[in-house]
Amino acid sequence: MSKFLYVCILINNKKMKKILLSACAVLVASATFAQSKMAKMPIKQEIKRCAENVSPNNLPSSSSIASAPVIWSEDFVNGIPTTWTNSTAPWVYRGPSTTPAVATGSQGAYATNQGPIQSPTASNGFIIFDSGYYDNNGSSSTMGQGMYPTPHNGDLKTDMIDLSGYTDLAVKMNSFFRTFQGQAKIKFYINGTYNSEVEVHTDLGINDASANDDEVIVRMPPSVPGNSDVQLEFQFDGTTQSNVNGSGYYFWILDDIEILPTPLNLIEIQETVVGGFHIDYSNYIGQGLNNIYGLDYTVTPTTQLANHPFVIEGIIRNNGAADQTSMLKYEVYGAGSYSGSSSPTSIIAYSTANTLDSVVVAAFPSLSPPIGQYGVAIWAESDSTGVVTAVSDTTYKLLEVTDYIYGKDLGEANSANSWILGGPGDQWYFSTRFEMYADEQLYALRTYITDESVVGAKVKAVLYEADTTASDGLLFLDESDDYTITASDLGSWVDIPFVNPISLFNGYAYEFGIVGFQHPTDSVFVGTSGESMYNGEHSLFDEQGLNPNDPVDFGIPTWYYITRTPMVRMNFEPIIPADISEFEFSVFDIYPNPSLGSFTISLEDAGEFAVSVINVLGQTVYSEVIDSKLTNVNLTGISKGMYTVELNSGDVLYTEKLIVE
Repeated sequence: MSKFLYVCILINNKKMKKILLSACAVLVASATFAQSKMAKMPIKQEIKRCAENVSPNNLPSSSSIASAPVIWSEDFVNGIPTTWTNSTAPWVYRGPSTTPAVATGSQGAYATNQGPIQSPTASNGFIIFDSGYYDNNGSSSTMGQGMYPTPHNGDLKTDMIDLSGYTDLAVKMNSFFRTFQGQAKIKFYINGTYNSEVEVHTDLGINDASANDDEVIVRMPPSVPGNSDVQLEFQFDGTTQSNVNGSGYYFWILDDIEILPTPLNLIEIQETVVGGFHIDYSNYIGQGLNNIYGLDYTVTPTTQLANHPFVIEGIIRNNGAADQTSMLKYEVYGAGSYSGSSSPTSIIAYSTANTLDSVVVAAFPSLSPPIGQYGVAIWAESDSTGVVTAVSDTTYKLLEVTDYIYGKDLGEANSANSWILGGPGDQWYFSTRFEMYADEQLYALRTYITDESVVGAKVKAVLYEADTTASDGLLFLDESDDYTITASDLGSWVDIPFVNPISLFNGYAYEFGIVGFQHPTDSVFVGTSGESMYNGEHSLFDEQGLNPNDPVDFGIPTWYYITRTPMVRMNFEPIIPADISEFEFSVFDIYPNPSLGSFTISLEDAGEFAVSVINVLGQTVYSEVIDSKLTNVNLTGISKGMYTVELNSGDVLYTEKLIVE
């Protein structure tokens, strides 16, 4: 097993455990979902770009191996060597003498959104496997124009390279990679026979991309150095993309490939989080029929932060030839200054005897800063008797602590396009998972309506409870009245209130979002900003089965996973919209709530009321006339879900929501 394969298993097993526990048993979105209205740049770049405006001084710089002797190299100044073996769907050269010219980069479906690779010799040319261009299964004007069936495998094999006399080598290259579910691999052949392989860009999630100036260092499996007849094969692996629509998609661009001795000290930081996804999540127990995953939130109210501080975690990988003693470090800047570190952790170098070269670590102390905006710089260092021997690249997170708002997106400044909710052929729910670490009263949905929307279009807020035993893993709780988009809403954050505040409970998880309506002329769009941590964090519900890209479930209401973060936030601020009637404020309470079906109605003052308990379908499941301050109601055995308890005095109607578990 290669060292890179190990890290992939480490991450995926962790995530798989959580996905299998997921309360939302939804389907993976098709490639078309992920490809329509894509972000113009990888979100990790957007975070870094925004953070750089206020970044701290004197952060450590990345390790460099520029001084290591180069054993073999190729910068494609003369194109792809004629002695190399190319695949049927070929890698191609882009340079000053080619059409399109070097500045064009990708010529596929996202040619206008992706610039060329930013390598030291990019002006002399580079190579690209452009799966997006080759696709002939797409459905839009930018797809389906290629000449090769999908999925695509782009295999480019070098000629023989003499690596005899060497024991530990690495491949260094400038690599710009983007795909939906495919992989970038380097395969190694000895005397024409396959020997081993490593995956490149293992830190990327589904539908993610590297930076266009990434310098990648891949350590060769130990069985490869020492042989005189080695070949490298660069493979864009599209076989994992099984969906028929746009299966092999996006591209891999390479330049300035070198083989050189593996540095003794070289580390990498991956999968940095602030919500406890790797380790700290296990300190919290899910209540009801759901689980706590430890997701990241970019906007967090003080009430949640009091019980769930930010915990900086990540995976440190030893890419060097020597054992490392490494630490994860962070520095906070902005409204306040904080810093922390993990304990020094030994990471043994990969070898034939040891295939475990990565560790998951958490830094301390945890963070519970006051209200304000913060940037967090996160990196890893290796230390030898007080001397820093290696430093990873630095990743950045943006955090905001608030009074009442709870959200995951990166804000309108980092908006990465939008998603249509309703229109001539659309009626979607656009939602995300929220986990509660404190009891809250939910008053409204805060969402970002883009200026693509049509004034007069209608939307509403919707709330589900995560329930592993319910249909689709979700239990409907409540929804707002319809909200009509106004001219002032376009390109703005909008609060959509619920008729009555909704009680949310510590330890519970909820699916929360916004709903659109099919309409022949009115369309409404919601912004997206950020990407999911795991497949199932964000969801779409095709309420009427209108999705033409899903022929299997066309006409059937269907939930899908998506990778983009919807710009929807919970608003816990008490608000009393002018259009809510005074009769909607209650004079009674019900407890316990949630209950198993048996509960007590408590009146502020004794009086005669007609009581009705109504399910989400509008059916009355219980009715009685009461006249005392305390009335016990026993509905044990009733179906789980959200119910409305109505008290009618003849002149005034009062309501409360009841959750039955």
